[in-house]
Amino acid sequence: MYYARYTDREGKSDTLDLVCATDLQYKTWTTTISKLKRRSVPKSIIDSLANTSNNLNLSAGPDLLAASTKHFNKYEQALQDVNVIYRFGSNTWGQLGGKNKMEKSPVLLHIQGSYDINEIDGGWSHSLLLMSDGSLAQMGRKIATGFDHDVSSPVLIDVNLVEGSVTEQASCGRSHNAIGTDDGKVYTWGNNFFGQLGHGDRMDRKTPMIVELKTQVMIRDIACGYDFTCALGDCQLFTWGSGKYGVLGHGDEKDRLSPCLIEDLDSITGMACGGHHVLAWSRKPAELVYSWGLNSSGQLGHGNSKSAFSPRLIPTFSNKHIISVACGAGHSLAVTFTNESSLTYACGSNAFGQLALGQCGQGAKVLTPMAIPSLSTGLRIQEVACGSMHSLARSESGEVFSSGCNAFGQLGLETKDRFLNRFTAITSLKDKNPRAIACGGMHSFVMCPKKWIKDEEVTNCMKCKAVFTFMRRKHHCRNCCLIFCNECSSKRIAILHLKLKGPQRVCEACYSQISGHSSRNSLRG
Repeated sequence: MYYARYTDREGKSDTLDLVCATDLQYKTWTTTISKLKRRSVPKSIIDSLANTSNNLNLSAGPDLLAASTKHFNKYEQALQDVNVIYRFGSNTWGQLGGKNKMEKSPVLLHIQGSYDINEIDGGWSHSLLLMSDGSLAQMGRKIATGFDHDVSSPVLIDVNLVEGSVTEQASCGRSHNAIGTDDGKVYTWGNNFFGQLGHGDRMDRKTPMIVELKTQVMIRDIACGYDFTCALGDCQLFTWGSGKYGVLGHGDEKDRLSPCLIEDLDSITGMACGGHHVLAWSRKPAELVYSWGLNSSGQLGHGNSKSAFSPRLIPTFSNKHIISVACGAGHSLAVTFTNESSLTYACGSNAFGQLALGQCGQGAKVLTPMAIPSLSTGLRIQEVACGSMHSLARSESGEVFSSGCNAFGQLGLETKDRFLNRFTAITSLKDKNPRAIACGGMHSFVMCPKKWIKDEEVTNCMKCKAVFTFMRRKHHCRNCCLIFCNECSSKRIAILHLKLKGPQRVCEACYSQISGHSSRNSLRG
């Protein structure tokens, strides 16, 4: 307990007892009292309260603070196993979540409940979230999600998997989706004009439907391009959908309505899809990278701008160890690792600076992969991601860098520049310890470990939207870590998945979910 001495209206000296568990609570009280100087409160009282640091009796404080800190540290450790998403860029169709049409700096995706996000991916106008329990949520444009209208907050969808199956991965195309399960199955839904769903027809699907392969192959990786889909299993690569520009790799431009094996490839261990091109790589017997599809900007890395209807080697990457590859609408990025250091290469269109290789503008292109100088100065890049015309990179030290088009704030930087031609650190994410990055067409996501939301970041209750005041105080939900008023967070319950066995303050949504009373589609941003 802290004691603050003050003088009342009659000049008498007295004390005010402040029961605070932490220094933060104490500072909150004194700051609030200071702001009351604008109100009709005696200045003598305000001045003495605002300067209580000189009159504190800390006889009981340290023990109470130590106990609180010990409990909080234990809670923080439990949160480290849970992921949250920061979002920025275009939100025209609700693909970011929230009501704003765009976010120019990283904003937390608010999800009430004990949902742990394992993976997120973005399409042109929608996004797909995969939870740790295998459940899926979508947000964005109706043509891609299968909903009857656009949705601007994550909504859970029903996935009728084979009994015992669990969803392990998810990917978004321009207006379709694919998921892979732990038993090697693939499910697709969304727009099917080009046969990109792989069901043997061109009929759209509103809910996930299993894709039938001609051979018994365990699919271990999936990826979607604009209007086509790739699936990797047993080191073999299957493609289907739009065959424009030879992107399916079968030597022609014919559409394929069901999965077809690329005969010219074997020993493939990974692939990445762009708008109309693909990069795939192998580990054995040699480390090689292949590319095919549209090459109008040199995105295939072949040293020319001629499209390739079949897989061709990229000489630059021969015998280089690939750790991450990403493809955009007309550009490609690849990270190699040698001798305890990494090099990030780029090729293709640099019209908006998405390659971060100097001069940009209409017609700017790089035909052969080049190392990016701004990512080669001692940084160990672990992952890259590409939007249509922008790029992200994540380093081992926990920094996220962005470059390229910024018309919708998709770079996440505090700048009015509409494009940047150099990878620049997103400073607001520096202390978030990013774990993964992803891009949609004009939007971006960064996945970070869950943390307690700071009081100063929130001014309204995240449920009823009421403004916090001196009387309407802030309360954290111990489960979702969001901040609410007392009326919206008055319930208490044990949170076993965070190893909190005693009754904990939670919001109404978390209470319903934990106690088992929530509906299947109650997920909200």
